[in-house]
Parts: sequence; C-alpha cells; structure tokens
Amino acid sequence: MVRECWKKKILRIDLSEKSTKVDKIPTDILDKFIGGKGIGTYFIYKELKEGINPLGPDNILYLLSGPLQGLPAPNVGRWSIVTKSPKTGLYLDSHIGGAVGREVKRSGYDVVAIKGRADKPVALVIEDDLIRFESAQHLWGLGVYEATPKLHEMSGSGSSVYAIGPAGERLLTNAVGCCEIAHQSGRGGIGAVLGSKNLKGVVANGTQKISAHDVDTIREINARLAKGWKERDVPFKRYGTTFLPEISNELGQYPTRNFRSGYFEEVDALNAEKIKEKYGLGNHHSCPHCVMRCTHAFETENPLNPAEKVESMVEYETLGLMGSNLGISDPRFVFKLNYICDDYGMDTISTGGIIGFAMELYEQGILTEDDIGFKLPFGNGDNALKLAKMIAEVEGIGEILSKGVETAAEEIGNGSENYAVHVKGLEVPAWDPRGRRGMGLSYATADIGASHLRGWPATTEAPNESAVDLVESMVDARNEKILTDSLEVCHFTYHLPMPLDDKIDALNAATGLKYDRASIMEFGRRIETLTRLFNVREGINRENDILPKRFWEPEISGPREGMASFVSREDFEKSLDRYYEIQGWNDNGVPTDESLRELGIAGLV
Repeated sequence: MVRECWKKKILRIDLSEKSTKVDKIPTDILDKFIGGKGIGTYFIYKELKEGINPLGPDNILYLLSGPLQGLPAPNVGRWSIVTKSPKTGLYLDSHIGGAVGREVKRSGYDVVAIKGRADKPVALVIEDDLIRFESAQHLWGLGVYEATPKLHEMSGSGSSVYAIGPAGERLLTNAVGCCEIAHQSGRGGIGAVLGSKNLKGVVANGTQKISAHDVDTIREINARLAKGWKERDVPFKRYGTTFLPEISNELGQYPTRNFRSGYFEEVDALNAEKIKEKYGLGNHHSCPHCVMRCTHAFETENPLNPAEKVESMVEYETLGLMGSNLGISDPRFVFKLNYICDDYGMDTISTGGIIGFAMELYEQGILTEDDIGFKLPFGNGDNALKLAKMIAEVEGIGEILSKGVETAAEEIGNGSENYAVHVKGLEVPAWDPRGRRGMGLSYATADIGASHLRGWPATTEAPNESAVDLVESMVDARNEKILTDSLEVCHFTYHLPMPLDDKIDALNAATGLKYDRASIMEFGRRIETLTRLFNVREGINRENDILPKRFWEPEISGPREGMASFVSREDFEKSLDRYYEIQGWNDNGVPTDESLRELGIAGLV
C-alpha cells in the first residue's frame, strides 16, 4: 500500500486544559513535507503567530517522527523537535537520538503538538490512544540522571523517556532535553520551552505496527550498509567523534581560548586512543537501529558528589568547547563539565561558549575576581567547574552568563560584545570557520543561528581565495541534510557510507512514491525557504546574516595563521548574493513570490 509508513495523524496536547485532540494530516502535505524537520516546519509556520513569547503558553513544541522510523531501515534512531527558540526568538529545530519518536509513531502519530502551560509540573505519557497527564511535582528539581528512571516507572517496559533537568525548569536559554540520559536535543533552549510549560518530560510507549510499501528493499539497503560497516576499519568505529580534535586542529578549526585561534598546542592530551585507554569504560550508548554506536562512555568522579564514580558520555563538540576553547587539556575536567551539563540539562556547546567568553573577559579585565568570586584564567578546570554550576544554579555572575553571550555582553558592556562569539544569538560550535573556505557562509545563513549541521562547502581548503564558487556545493549539502533530518536518519551515515541515492531509495520503498534527486533538492529548498519565511516574519533580513567580529580577525597561530573567514568582506557579500540567488530570495534575503510559487508554498504565506 502507498503511504502506509505514515500514520497520517497529529496528536494535539493542551497542557493548560489537560486536553487532547487528534487531527488527520492530509496526504498531499505528507508528500510535500515528508516528516521530521520538513513536516515540523510546515506546522510551525502555519500555526504559530508572529511575535509570540517563546516561553509563553502560546508557543508550540512539535515532537516529530519520520517515514522510516519503526522500519528495518539503517540508522533511523533519531527524532526531531521544532519550536520557537527562547535564545534567538527564531525558528528552531533539534534532532536527538533515542526511541521517543519511534514510540510516538507506534502509538499512532506522526506529530505531537504541545501548547499551553500546566498549572503544576506534569509528565506527558503517550501509550497508543491512551494519553495521561501524570503529576511530576515529586520530580521537579531532580537532575536528569535521577528523574529519567522515575519517569520510566510511569509506563514500564518498552517505554522511552525525554526529560529536562533543573536548567530547563529555571528557563535557561542553554537548556536541553535528554532522551534516555545519553542523547540531547541541543541548541536554542528547547529545555526552557518544556520548563515554561511545567512539562518535566514525555514518556512514550506504543504497540502499533508500522508498515511500508516495500519492506524488502528497505531490509536490503539496511543489510548492505551494515555489512559494509562491519568490513570497514575507520577511526569513527573505534572512537566515535572523539577522534576528530587532532584532525580539526590540523585544519586550523579547533576552537581555542574563546576562538582566538583554531589551533590548540596541547591537543595531544585529548588524543582519542589515549583517553579511551586510560578512562574508557568500553560501553557504548547506541540509538535504536544503529550499527555505528558512536557514543562512548568514560569514567569520572561525579563533580556533584565526588565520592561517586560515574560515566560521562563525551563527543567532539564537548572536547572542543569544554576543552580547548577553555584552554583545558586535562580530559578529566571535560568529563566532569559534560556530566554537570547532562545532569542539569544544559547544552555543552553554548555552555562552553559562555565559559570561554567569561574567561576572556576576565583576561581583558572586563570581569574581575570580585565580579566572579574567584580567578578565571584560561586553563583553570576547577574554576570552570565552579562557573558551570553557578550558571546552572543562576547564582552570582552565573545569573548574567546564563542568558548567553549575546545578552550577557549587552548587560556587562565595556566592550564585551567584541568577545561574544555567536550568530543570531546562538553560540558557535567547535569548528572555527577560519580554517575552511566558505564555511563561514553556512554559519551566517543557518536558520537557527550558528550551526555545524547545515551543510558545508565541498572542500577542506584554506580560506585564502574566493568562496563564491563553493556556494552551490554548500546548498546541495544543506538540501541533503534537510532530507536526512526529515527522514530521521543520522547525520553520521556518511561514515557508512549512506549516499543520497540510498536515502531516496529507502524513502521510495517506504512510501511507494517516486522521489528523485531533483525533487529532493527542491524539497530542501522548500523547507529552507519556509524556515526563512518564519524568521523574516520575526524581523530577520540580510543585516542579520553576518559573522561575529572574531571571525574577521586573523588567526593568531597554527596552519591558518593570518587568515580570516573570507579573503575580504566583499567576497563574503558576493557569496551571500550567490546563496540568495540559488535559494530564490531577493537581495535582502526575503523569498520572492516567484520562488514561493515554484516551491508550491505560495498558499501558506
């Protein structure tokens, strides 16, 4: 049967009324927007009013599955959340490992839309057509490690849990939600949106069968890719993303001391083989249906209870933002900082960016020991731990810093904005764009603010010549990533490898439809244009598609010494012109009426 991979339903939750409603999703909408990011973008643009408070009851949190989830497809243990960001005030999507999306689909829904605000802390339990609002007052204030098993008890065997920690309850804009503890919906403050709704977590446990048009083809693709992965010998297989610091360092992209440089002279101390041999526990935390098992656990002292040994699940971004970006080379401090973030429910990228910002302000004399309560030089792991806790607890200087580098710089003043590394209010991931030609354009134009998951130019060359010729390759990569996030396939499938044609073949086998490369590139443009329309509605234009001051400063050391993100500001503007041209937007970055008609979304506007 055609389209049997979709449940064709959206479950609507109103926490204020503790009410539920189920609506049908028209098949033509599913055909056009597919699932995950795609279908979430459709609903948020269509249903969210302009200018609403992201932390108010009118904001909607969309939990999303994809057409391949629950099928024997490769690496589909992901799910998505789309909402309005309390950090940027713009469109936000986040993609997370774990089984909540699958269990939502097994319960009979492609989408769950949550609005309103409960009068007291609750947990939402979804078990097929039985929807329950369970009291979570006894869980409010608990960390993610303690709250997650208690949430599981609300449904039992087979359930999957998504929970926030105290950071989300306190409405921190760096707050995340955690699925089965090990997987985070990072960036943009999604945890704060749950906290604003008094929603401690979501528990999903479904029993329905998920069908496909041609399940045999899906099994064949899965078996072929799994066999190929088994035969491959690549660093990712042994270390997950923890092997990347040395590679990033060689390219001049490893963030060092608040992005002053992309080269960390002590990177050898964070060598993947060394930290695995000395601190690795040998166990992995895998997403469902994944053969790659990329999350590695390391033993560390519990920084919240030093007498206890715990596991800390660290990956590249955390080694960068909590390691080199703070001038810290001892991996034990990175493990502890990561554990604090996981338990409080904080994004390690934004939190690392905030601490690095504070360290540079201390070094510049803008923040003093009296302001902070202790010395805060780069490389001081003990005091980085203190500051991370102060941010999580909203104490002392942590109260200002917990608002993120953009807002903190506005409040601190005295030139601190020169050291605030962000795009559209979102702190920058662990890849310095001064190390890769054209990469800065991806950061500047990403719909959520600085993101490393929006497609990169097809090169690892130094930014020492024009980037205009690379824009088309970046757009193609972005379009494929939009499909990946709409299928709920893992981005790391490029290690399998799982090329675009395999993704399209799996989608066609699941749906019974006939997508091809051209229609998928058009799909990517459709979703990118719709997220842009959302942001334009919130006041974004060309003036906001910029890079922070730091990335126009020449690299001070390493293989890209003396280079900035682009050879000139003129080249950046020309690259931006080319990007707008390919997307079908005008010179101010606003989609044209002609492109809206071409993409089939003119009726939405």
